[in-house]
Amino acid sequence: VVREMYKLSYIAFDRLRSIVDLYEIDCGWIESGAVEGSIHAMEEDDDEEEEESDGCRILTGKEVNELMGRSSSGGNDLYQWGEYDPGCAAVNPLKLTIGLANALERWGVRIYEGTKLTSLEKTNAVADESSTDSRGKYTLTTNNGSTIQCDHVVLCTGADTLPSDVSRRLEQSFVPIYTWMAATEPLYDECPLKDGVDNDISNKEQGQQENRPAPMCGDDHISLNYWRNNNKDEGRLLFGSLADTFALPDWLISWRLRNAIKEVYPQLGNVRFDHIWGGKLAFAPNSLPLIGRDTDYDDSDRDTNQESQAPKNFSSGVWYATGFAGHGIVPTTMAGSVLANAILEIPDQQHWQIFQTYFPPSSFNGHPYSRLGAGMVLSIYNMWDWAGKKGIPLPALPKLW
Repeated sequence: VVREMYKLSYIAFDRLRSIVDLYEIDCGWIESGAVEGSIHAMEEDDDEEEEESDGCRILTGKEVNELMGRSSSGGNDLYQWGEYDPGCAAVNPLKLTIGLANALERWGVRIYEGTKLTSLEKTNAVADESSTDSRGKYTLTTNNGSTIQCDHVVLCTGADTLPSDVSRRLEQSFVPIYTWMAATEPLYDECPLKDGVDNDISNKEQGQQENRPAPMCGDDHISLNYWRNNNKDEGRLLFGSLADTFALPDWLISWRLRNAIKEVYPQLGNVRFDHIWGGKLAFAPNSLPLIGRDTDYDDSDRDTNQESQAPKNFSSGVWYATGFAGHGIVPTTMAGSVLANAILEIPDQQHWQIFQTYFPPSSFNGHPYSRLGAGMVLSIYNMWDWAGKKGIPLPALPKLW
């Protein structure tokens, strides 16, 4: 199952790249690779679990610091070891979204903004299932009172909770987690992330001499620090961090982001933030995407207990894709392909069964105390991170994501 999901993610990466190229979407696509540093010492079993493949490498703490541009910043003992993956790309997600929308409209697809779904129900009177002209198995009602009738519905929400009259299956399947990001003032030559730094580390075995862009960076704090430069001459850092279950005031967000960036780059402790933005992400209990079919809407005379089997002769259906938990844009591309193949009933391409069978939506997330519970768990992990950096020996906690 893991190998199949791994394969699907690489197929999705190539597909997204081809779409960007085909429609000439100006989204700043740049294959810069990614490095992740660990603040925890490598466990005895880690070297066996972490396999080097597809150009990925396990890094020493020194190599992590060099890739991140931390060699001359002091405090170089923050990261004990790390990993490097050359097969990662960075994009401007807003420009990518707009570009994809423009590409769809070129094919005649209509996109309606500001039409929040308030209810979803099976249409009482529908055409004969044997008719290829059947339309309107489901009726959707929007917040402006308009109705839509269609044969297939895909619920691809973010972290906004769906009401029970839309999907009981997804109503309590995830918890919203807030994260924020800041764009620093232009740093120019003072920007710690510079192009070509990974030549001597990531390419030394292959003998490549290309001047690769500065890699995207991240670490394994529970608050998940993540950052990159903006790939422009001005040399801004785009730095994200924090994991909270409730929205925070602007001053607190700025203060905490500044502390996070100062820990990584002490010389940037007084850097100015020109922009700060953020939002909430949908996290399922297992932190994996939720992709599948909402069988609550299937006909009652069908065998809905065999959810793992592909639907046979289904002319309609309600599908879902949510809970991407900050894993990036590639899993959303994967979900789109998986559900498109399911709706079109492409033989041997019914991969949605994998997700629905092995990673189904949770039926209970602790509501109405889900955010408080998740917040307590995050606080415990933050305390563990702090203790580990202080050298206090504590047993390892299970990874949340």
